[in-house]
Amino acid sequence: MTATARRTKTPDTGPVRHGGAGIGVNKALPYFFSFPAILAVSAMLAFPVLYGIWQSLFRAPELGLEEEYVGVQNYVDMFVSPDFFNSIWRTTQFVVGCLIVGTTLGLFFAFALFRTTGRLRFMRAATLAPYLISNVAAAVMFRIIFNSDIGLVNSMLKTVGVQGPAWLADTTWAMAVVIFAQVWTDLPLTILLLLGGLMTIDRSYLDAALVDGASAWQRARHLTIPLLAPQLVISTVWLSYSTLTGLGVVLALTGGGPLGATSTLPMEMYLVAFRKLEFNQALAIATFILVLNALLTLMYVKVARRYEIEV
Repeated sequence: MTATARRTKTPDTGPVRHGGAGIGVNKALPYFFSFPAILAVSAMLAFPVLYGIWQSLFRAPELGLEEEYVGVQNYVDMFVSPDFFNSIWRTTQFVVGCLIVGTTLGLFFAFALFRTTGRLRFMRAATLAPYLISNVAAAVMFRIIFNSDIGLVNSMLKTVGVQGPAWLADTTWAMAVVIFAQVWTDLPLTILLLLGGLMTIDRSYLDAALVDGASAWQRARHLTIPLLAPQLVISTVWLSYSTLTGLGVVLALTGGGPLGATSTLPMEMYLVAFRKLEFNQALAIATFILVLNALLTLMYVKVARRYEIEV
């Protein structure tokens, strides 16, 4: 018996037709009863978004004066700003770095925790610890750890005769530290998603591959990871959203510095709003982040629906 897993395009089966009207009514009944709750939640979420988009079409000549309608001028000014394009590049580095590091570490720890037995299973609950700490508190902790003078990292490097860099003052290393800190705060949910996926895999497939002589790496690469595709898509959507909209870690750790090396889109929005006091312009950046995040999510969902796991 050979167990294989491959991705195949989902065939288009067309609309499903039910034999009687009663079945359709029974299926619609849950949506009927949940409609008031769905409507209330949608209104609570939609109103701030729509109001923010509407306000991005206005501008006040000076702070405190009456706003005037300027249409898409805020968006035009945004796209001609060099700071905005620099923040897009920094955001790309930040998001891609977090996705690569976060997914790799998530898979590693999920596989490790999946194999834990007996009393060691408490470690599964211990993985939630970083998620219980606020982003600002985590950023302050990493700021101390990577301090160039008294930080734990440089102190450990000194014991082996290596002079550590000024992590948060170096334009090269600062982004790496911010990525590591952001991944640390988001890693617990990624691990739990992938660990839950591992627990749903039919053990008989893995046993069959083991009987066929497949190594641990071959089982993981050709069987387990493909079967984890749905959970991998969900964790990718989560990490992408968290990093693309995250502000707390960057703000508390570097404040966008040094020399704008970690100034992501949320950080640029914060600087425009609270340093330049151009709130309408900041709302235009927020709208751009919203649209970008929606497009990325739709892309992930499209990829997930296009392929399914056939065993």
